[in-house]
Amino acid sequence: MTDLTFTIEPDELLGLNALATIDETANAGPGASTGSASDAAAVAAARMLFQTALAGKLTDAGLPWAPSAESVRERVAEAAEPARARRSPLLAKKLRRIFGYILAVAALVVLWGGYSRGWGWTGFQANRQLWDWLQLLLVPVVAGTIPLWFQYRHFIGRGRTVVYAALLVAWTGFVIAGYLIPLRWTGFQGQTLWNWFQLLLVPIAVACTVALISKRIHPAKVMGMLRPHHKVISGALVSGWMVTVIGGYGLRWAWTGYSGNTLWDWLQLLLLPLVFPTILLPMVLKWVTGNAAERASQATAVPAASEPASEPASEPASEQVGEQPELAGSPA
Repeated sequence: MTDLTFTIEPDELLGLNALATIDETANAGPGASTGSASDAAAVAAARMLFQTALAGKLTDAGLPWAPSAESVRERVAEAAEPARARRSPLLAKKLRRIFGYILAVAALVVLWGGYSRGWGWTGFQANRQLWDWLQLLLVPVVAGTIPLWFQYRHFIGRGRTVVYAALLVAWTGFVIAGYLIPLRWTGFQGQTLWNWFQLLLVPIAVACTVALISKRIHPAKVMGMLRPHHKVISGALVSGWMVTVIGGYGLRWAWTGYSGNTLWDWLQLLLLPLVFPTILLPMVLKWVTGNAAERASQATAVPAASEPASEPASEPASEQVGEQPELAGSPA
């Protein structure tokens, strides 16, 4: 342990003794003596204040506790960069924000002109219902969000997941209200289950396929990775779909929209979102890339197997703390 001695002012020593006395009295419990603190207590209080202040300054400087020489050099190099280089990320972020505001204002102007002023070049007058906008926006929105959900699902908090589930329930209630009330501006009235399949299957399948490929997960292995409650939900959905098929064709349930759709129509509906990603796409990718994914996985596995055993872990934090400099205070 390294000794470090320096002189403090009398008023600083009074304040240090006051804090040490309060700590000693609080630790001793009711009825304890309220005399002056011992030298050991004063030194402990000084060490605690020193460590707290030092940790705060290191955090402000972007350094960890007990920084290594390498991390200090990196931080010094960053601080020595020209101010223009340090401002460039902030400037780019500000420009992106301004560009987003401009796009939002332009979109609002176009919507106002298309629906309120009848600007024919927008084509909005012929697409006045929510259903038309779902057909336009669902593919890019779903294709952009589901892969992110797969990639960062372990970092999404429970609270946010609950909010998303509540929004999904609210959307389901809104769709039901669009049929029952009916809300004509939604465009849901007259849309059958077949239409909803055409709307939802392709974007969801494309997004899931992109996510699985980016994580190098074979689509055929997804079922083996599902949790029990996921399998129960999947089984319930498949069973419900089979019931609608029987009802749509055997009992002529008009709301399904199945009547009149042949096997060819079902192939057109299901081939792209289901058969192509799970069966055909892996084969095509393997042939086009020359099985590059397999070679990449083998190349990453070889260095991991050949790495030497890691060095022993560093000493516990409690032992490292004990190596902090000892401080002895005395009045000037």
